Amino acid sequence: MTEPHAQAGLGRLLQIDQELSASLEVAPGPLKWLALVLAHSGDSPLWLTGGIVATLWGGPAGQLYGTRAIVATLVAGITASLLKLVFRRARPAPSFAALYLDRIDRHAFPSAHATRAGCVVVTLAPILPAWGVPGMATWAILVCLARVVLQVHYILDVSAGLLLGSLIGLVLLALL
Repeated sequence: MTEPHAQAGLGRLLQIDQELSASLEVAPGPLKWLALVLAHSGDSPLWLTGGIVATLWGGPAGQLYGTRAIVATLVAGITASLLKLVFRRARPAPSFAALYLDRIDRHAFPSAHATRAGCVVVTLAPILPAWGVPGMATWAILVCLARVVLQVHYILDVSAGLLLGSLIGLVLLALL
């Protein structure tokens, strides 16, 4: 495939991604509030605080969970942030999120929330009870979906982030 054809193909893929993502936006109301809660359940400060609390006061099991959560959160966040500087894909920009998008993180690809969620799930999976892995995996998917329905990410952003985070988690498991 020649380069202009490849660029045209990528442009078409991004257009489809934008259109499909826009079609998933939810109207203000209870569903949007639920999406906000789910989306923010993947925030770094929440996971770092939880990891620190578990490490300091959780006994041996808490220390294991906490350390893994902290490492996964930091490594996934740093990796996603560096890749965002490379790709520089603009976010969909809903008016309610203008302050967040302009001041903190204006790039969309890959989604740091999705990267963090995938990494946390994979990193914690070996030490979770049997029911915990499908529960955490469901949570990660819902965080990703919430980011799209709130129009702060496109489907490709969260898909790539979830895959990237899962791969980072596998690497961390090999190192831990």
